[in-house]
Formats: sequence, structure tokens, C-alpha cells
Amino acid sequence: MIYNCKKIDNLNDLKLRKGQIAIFERKVPKGFDTFFKNIYVSPFSVRGIVNKYTTEKDIKKILNPQISERLRKTEFYKNWLLDMSNICKVFCKFKDDKKISFWLGTQRGCKRYHVDMVPYRLLVTYAGQGTELLPNEGANRKAFIEGKSNQRIIKNKSFLSNLNKWDVAIFRGGQEGILHRTPESALKGDSSILMRLDDKSFYNDINKINHPKNLYLDS
Repeated sequence: MIYNCKKIDNLNDLKLRKGQIAIFERKVPKGFDTFFKNIYVSPFSVRGIVNKYTTEKDIKKILNPQISERLRKTEFYKNWLLDMSNICKVFCKFKDDKKISFWLGTQRGCKRYHVDMVPYRLLVTYAGQGTELLPNEGANRKAFIEGKSNQRIIKNKSFLSNLNKWDVAIFRGGQEGILHRTPESALKGDSSILMRLDDKSFYNDINKINHPKNLYLDS
């Protein structure tokens, strides 16, 4: 149910497969750990709409107010913007849409295993531990549906795994999606930076309601 892609363009194949998640693994660029330590000194959460024709410009407008002028002048910041911009274009192509919902933040709080009640969602963990995955082989889906605790949902811990930093993952949403949650390290306060991309309609939905139900905001 986990589709490991050899190329980032292969993420598009998830729409043609029965897999729950498509993952493109990437190497972590050198030096970014130190750069990110300077960014998450102060917790932040930003969101907005990104257009595939103006991705970098849009992300700058959303993120720049949170980043010091000194850090904005570094090559790391410029390369990070370029990376996020390119991934936004990938998701726009995946969604066959000109616009997508963009969220970036340091605070993650999905303690319980869940599936995202959205069609598809893209996640990249830039700093900290990646999202924890619980595939069907190791899960008690009946316990999940009945609202039981994580301890009851986990059937076999040996199947648990985590996305790596910088990996690009697209999750299939709905009840057939893979169970996942925020890793324990992030829940305990370890520094983390997560990017989440959704359909553009998701941005409008979370603007309408203060505490959305069944729309898990992070992972």
C-alpha cells in the first residue's frame, strides 16, 4: 500500500494505483539543520493560496514576515524557497489545478492515528522527525473506526515507520487512506518544520470554521 517512487514525477501515478501513499525519498542537503535552528526559535504557522505560475513569489509573501531580514539574505533561504516552490508545482500538476492551499509551521499536534478527510495531501518535513505511518498490516482498522486509543489501533509495532526529512509524500485521503500521526518526538516539543499542501478548497474551508472537524490539520 506504500508506493516508493524512483522519480518525483512518479508521484502522479498514485491516482492510477490502489496505494495509500506515494513517497519520493530525497537526501538531506548539507547545512540546513543549522539554518532551520535559527528559524524555529519562535514558533510560527503560516498559510495561503499558491498559484503554479507564481509559486516562489506567493510563498515569499506568505513566509517573509516570519523570517528575519538576515536569514532572508542567505543562500539557504533562497534554496529553500526554490525547493518549496518546485514541490508546489508538482502538487499543482498532480491536482491538475492552477492553485493549491499552502501551510508551513513548527507546531504539530495530531496525537491519534487518523486518515485525512481530504482527497489528497502532500507533506514534507524539513526539520525534525517525519510523520509516523501505520500501514494496514500493522493496524486494527476496526479499533480506529470505533474511536479506540492508539494502543488498541496498533496491532503490530514492527510495521511502524517514519517519513524521512525532505521526503515528499502524497497521502490518499478518506477511510482507505493510510493511518498516520505526528511523531512522539514532535508531540514532546522537539523542533520541527512541516509543509502541508492541499486542494485550494481546503484553505477556504478552514477560513469558514475555527475548529474544523474531520479535517486533520497536520500530521
